[in-house]
Amino acid sequence: MKWLIALVVLLIVGAILGPTASGNAGYVLIQFAGWSIEATVVGLIVVLVAIALITTVVVSVLRRLLNKTQKGAAWFSNRSDRKAKQLYEEGIRLLLDDSPEDASLKFSAAYKKRGAPETAAMAALAACLAKDTGKAQYWHDEAGGFVKGSDTLLNILKVSQQVSDDPHNADKAAQDLLNKHPDSAHVAFLAKTAFKGSGNYKALKDLLPKLKQHSELSPADFERLEYDVYFDYFVSVGRNGNDTLKDAWQGLPSKQRSDATIRLAYAAALKHLGEQELSAKVILKGLKREDIHPAGVNALKLFNGKHGKLVEFVQEKLKQNPDDKDYLYAFALIAIDNQDYSLAQRALKKLVDIQPNDKAYRLLGDAYYALGDSQLAANAYKQALAD
Repeated sequence: MKWLIALVVLLIVGAILGPTASGNAGYVLIQFAGWSIEATVVGLIVVLVAIALITTVVVSVLRRLLNKTQKGAAWFSNRSDRKAKQLYEEGIRLLLDDSPEDASLKFSAAYKKRGAPETAAMAALAACLAKDTGKAQYWHDEAGGFVKGSDTLLNILKVSQQVSDDPHNADKAAQDLLNKHPDSAHVAFLAKTAFKGSGNYKALKDLLPKLKQHSELSPADFERLEYDVYFDYFVSVGRNGNDTLKDAWQGLPSKQRSDATIRLAYAAALKHLGEQELSAKVILKGLKREDIHPAGVNALKLFNGKHGKLVEFVQEKLKQNPDDKDYLYAFALIAIDNQDYSLAQRALKKLVDIQPNDKAYRLLGDAYYALGDSQLAANAYKQALAD
């Protein structure tokens, strides 16, 4: 490049000095489109050099302006990206602070600064946690292929809001989700709500093992849930007749029929359906086999004073151990069921001497009140409140 510039300079110098040294400046005639321009060779060269210099300067200025424009655009772009990143990080912190509504606003603002699909995905997550189905669907669509196949939370939200309006389709949708995501705790608990809403107690019963696997409930709370599910199941089946209910009970595996919670739920359902005698038989068999404990029967008030064999069984247990607090309470319940309040108050007085508790005192107050002794009844009720 340097040699080329040197050659051009030498040619220009030669073109100027040659004619000057010979005493003949030389002329050049240029004709173009009817115009004629006559100039010396030296003048023409000077003009051409001037044009070249001007062109070089103009090109240099244009390049600098263009470079500054690109840098400016890059600066503004980087500033927008920095702001988007800041808003995105604020949204994540708000999610961690359990503020999904505010987080959704931050992600939305970040997306306006920089339309990244991962930002739209986070906005969809925040909307799901805020239970805003419309926004969740919008942001899920905005995220496009980035969230392809990842719509479980969105579907859970849709089904949960469908339970009250369309329980039948909510039940079906929950079952589909269970089939697709059998290991999801959220789907399992959604199915519990959907099945209960649609009255699908059989599906709810079959769901219990999965709920137990995922549940953070205490053993006592899960036992209560299991009881409620089986009670509702047996009642719903029993409305189709005793034979149908009997078939449902006998169709259970023997291990389940021996389960205390399930047996108590079955007995309670029979009592609820007006089958007192059958309920008492189920209780008696469970007590004899020690599948159930009298305390559980007492809690549900399932002792039936009209069933002779059950009464005899309780009396026999008290002969073996007169101070058995659970069977003393059971005997009092049986006496009250038979309207023998005097016998009930004797059993309850003995019970509170052995182990004072609010339930026994309340029942003792009921017995005194039925016997017409309001003062002793009031004293028993006060003692129940004190305990």
